[in-house]
Amino acid sequence: MYVIAAIGLLTISLSCLMMASPDAWAAGILAFAQKPYFHAAEIITRVLAGGALVFFAEQTLHPPVFVFAGYVLVAVGAFLLLAGSSRHRDFAVRSASFKTVFRPAGVVGFAAGAFVIYSALGR
Repeated sequence: MYVIAAIGLLTISLSCLMMASPDAWAAGILAFAQKPYFHAAEIITRVLAGGALVFFAEQTLHPPVFVFAGYVLVAVGAFLLLAGSSRHRDFAVRSASFKTVFRPAGVVGFAAGAFVIYSALGR
């Protein structure tokens, strides 16, 4: 349950950054997309986080939600692997241009992170 709560806390932290400074968030996306380990890091973190959500789902208040979310993350990791580094990087660069979406996405992410923490620790 603490692993899932940590994922929720990370989600809230990143959401706060998105809300506080959409321009800095976009710059961060662009900078990270240029790193040689960008593609591998994105795949590995999604698969690990997804696996953790599935593995620890029964310890939460809403196991089906976390199993589903976990499998979605694993599927996204598999899709990124199939899409390849070049397409993934191009997508990241295009995504950085949607600065007006980052603040509302941060609000939704903050709420989702709070739900994750509540569900992980509320049991």
